[in-house]
Amino acid sequence: MRNAFFIFCICMVACTSVHQYDEANTIISFSSDNPDRQDSLFDVRYIKLETNDNCLLKTMGQMGMVSDSLLLVLDIGNKLLYAFNQDGKYLCCIGAKGGGPGEYLIPTSFFIDKSRKSVGIIDIGRQKVIYYRMNNLLYQSETDLPFETTCCAVAENGNMLWNSTGYASGSIGDNYFVLTDKDFKVVQTAADKLFKSGYQMGDSRNVYAFGGKTYAYSPFDLSLWEIGADSIKKVVRFDLDNHSAPPVSFLMEKSEGGSKPYFSELENSDYVSYYTIREFADYYCVLYIVNNERFIGFFDKMTGRSYLFTIKELQKYLDTGKMTYLLSGFLNEYSVFPLMVSDLLEEKSQGVFFHKKLESLLQNASPDDNPILMCVRLK
Repeated sequence: MRNAFFIFCICMVACTSVHQYDEANTIISFSSDNPDRQDSLFDVRYIKLETNDNCLLKTMGQMGMVSDSLLLVLDIGNKLLYAFNQDGKYLCCIGAKGGGPGEYLIPTSFFIDKSRKSVGIIDIGRQKVIYYRMNNLLYQSETDLPFETTCCAVAENGNMLWNSTGYASGSIGDNYFVLTDKDFKVVQTAADKLFKSGYQMGDSRNVYAFGGKTYAYSPFDLSLWEIGADSIKKVVRFDLDNHSAPPVSFLMEKSEGGSKPYFSELENSDYVSYYTIREFADYYCVLYIVNNERFIGFFDKMTGRSYLFTIKELQKYLDTGKMTYLLSGFLNEYSVFPLMVSDLLEEKSQGVFFHKKLESLLQNASPDDNPILMCVRLK
């Protein structure tokens, strides 16, 4: 299984008008020169997902705890959404593949809509949002997507924040984010697309709900946006160890005006080629890539302290195995990293020692088993 780093969209290059937004007053800095890495820094737990003939996971995408006892895992390889309990026991598959009511073809993400008491799946294959009831996970309803999008987050007041992946000229195509009401009527748009390309990259799930509000981050601006009906503002700017987002001039040059792929040049540059943000009550977790090196940072909201690791450093620090996946989701206050059992068993055969909790889960494990979820949070 391989993690999908990028999402690709076919589009046209176009000019846009530029809106002026105030820069964020809060700056969160991460530095690799950090002496305060103590043994008690993290609380770590592991969940081994049950493996059976009904849930053989292929490529894990989004995952999230949607209630105290319900964990959802989107398998973008099998194109199915699975439900597990909090201990990893398999419960059911939500919906099914197909083109009929309650079915989906290419699910890209899911979201929780408390006003509808439902789980919504965004299906770009049928261009629909398909809703399933929270209480029994059975089909509820479906509706056409309002525009090209891959993810959604729902605010406490029922407004819905979407990313906009289309590039047609107009307010929706010219902005990264679109806020609608519960009936998909556009309330406002935000964050100008200063670079339009047929080969777009970045986190495909770059909107989220937290504390009743909706937030977003765009691929080429290391800022966090709070987007509501009455205001649009940058609330946090991230300083990632002095690494910057690629300027538009670099992107235009390497893509020849947006008409050609530019991934290789960006991935091998000193610019941030990818980043993702997860926010929790007590901390932020930021994972990013520079020059093909993966980094992960934790910022403690209570103390104002930040901690930055390369993925290899974090593996060693936590006595875990190979971290194949990028950050994939959340479980209550934990950031979740799936660990491939086949990778762990191979490393174990080579004499690698793991944390005792992880070692116990590998007893009698098979290389074909579903992943083990490593759940990490700041203490």
